[in-house]
Amino acid sequence: MAQTFQVEIITPTSHFTETDVSYVRAESVDGQFGVMSHHTPATIALGIGAIKLVKDGKDTFYATSGGFADIQTDSVLLLVETAEKMSGIDKDRAEAAHKRALERLQDNTMDKARAKASLARSKNRLKILTN
Repeated sequence: MAQTFQVEIITPTSHFTETDVSYVRAESVDGQFGVMSHHTPATIALGIGAIKLVKDGKDTFYATSGGFADIQTDSVLLLVETAEKMSGIDKDRAEAAHKRALERLQDNTMDKARAKASLARSKNRLKILTN
């Protein structure tokens, strides 16, 4: 049996705890990284992307918009701005947010940096749904 560990995902408004996880993959600001049991302790800045958890051979995905990962040999703590479990993402709402972000990018009166960030978040949520 593979060695497992606990993963906690904490946002300002929610808290997810996953036990018996054998693998975590997340998006750092420099690219993807993976964690297995007994990983060397590290703190990693997270970017917009997917958090993939493998538990009992099954994948679970969360959409996140950045934060930090605190990795210990027997646990992973993800302190993130937002986290949505794939099963909780509303596809119609995600598509509407994507359309709005695209429209805001074309509008010269809108803040382009905020529009780009909104677009990246909406793309991420839609990408998660295709896993």
